[in-house]
Amino acid sequence: MNANDNTPSGQTPPTTPPTLPATGLMRLSRVLELIPISRSSFYAGQAKGIYPPSVAIGPRARAYRVEDIRALIEKGVA
Repeated sequence: MNANDNTPSGQTPPTTPPTLPATGLMRLSRVLELIPISRSSFYAGQAKGIYPPSVAIGPRARAYRVEDIRALIEKGVA
């Protein structure tokens, strides 16, 4: 064991669950850390209206509003 923590040597410490900022935008990779589904399942759910639409942040870049993702998680869909 290391003197600085309670993790036995050779093991990685447990990770803290991802948290959401108060406002802003998130890329899909970050959204999928909070909603444990595949990218293709997210896109299929988005087409069905289950998951929120993305917003353009550049010519080839999309992101999701934190408020929409928070509402989705609180609603229990995620």
